[in-house]
Amino acid sequence: MTILLTASAFRLPALAGALLTLLLLAALGGCGGGGGAEPEPLPCHGYGCAYDVQGPAGMRLRYAPVVESSDPRANVVFLEQLYQMVEGCAGIQAPAPLVVIEKDGALVSPLDGLPRKGLYYADPDLVLIDDSAWTYWSLKHETVHYLLHHALGNSDPDHTSSLFVTCVELPFAMP
Repeated sequence: MTILLTASAFRLPALAGALLTLLLLAALGGCGGGGGAEPEPLPCHGYGCAYDVQGPAGMRLRYAPVVESSDPRANVVFLEQLYQMVEGCAGIQAPAPLVVIEKDGALVSPLDGLPRKGLYYADPDLVLIDDSAWTYWSLKHETVHYLLHHALGNSDPDHTSSLFVTCVELPFAMP
């Protein structure tokens, strides 16, 4: 009888231990600890939302590692001036978007797979420009897409708006 009581006394803790082990295994299985689960994509359309500097007018700019902070393309105040110049020309105001500078040749349109000098993504707003000689033109061009999206809910991917000619081709002085 004593042996039977001793065995019964150990049966409950052993059962509880087995349940605890199963619960831990189930919980760890959901952590991506096995099975080759795909990593979560970065926010901001896969580019991440981090930025190196924010200008006084609110533009957030990520230039590293593509250009150095001493490079004129990393001058967020000048880029904000270009943005504001296009805003004034278009007669549309919107908070400045996140701008990311990418290597020349790295930008490919998700619509047609062709290489681009700049891209605009909405929700959240992101302007991508390459580090080529077209950087400033690309920023003005993508700003038109951005402003049209904010004003009309359509970024005009077919470039039918006259703003692409009148506001992108505005002359400007380098800093």
